[in-house]
Amino acid sequence: MRYVRVVNLEYKSAEDVDVFYRKWANWAPDNMPEATSRTNIRTSETSTLLMAIYKSEKLAENARGCCQTNEPKHR
Repeated sequence: MRYVRVVNLEYKSAEDVDVFYRKWANWAPDNMPEATSRTNIRTSETSTLLMAIYKSEKLAENARGCCQTNEPKHR
């Protein structure tokens, strides 16, 4: 059975979207699990939808772990 991971990202500016795509292209090949399919859709000037299809639930969960960020700590 295949598993899908979908992420919606919002950015502060259109330039930030372009910066993200450049950084993602360099980072993802060495850091993300292999996917059967990946689709990046620019849904507006400042947002994107990323979708990946993985061969197993374990790979999908590994992908989630690779992309999670720490929330800023409040002082």
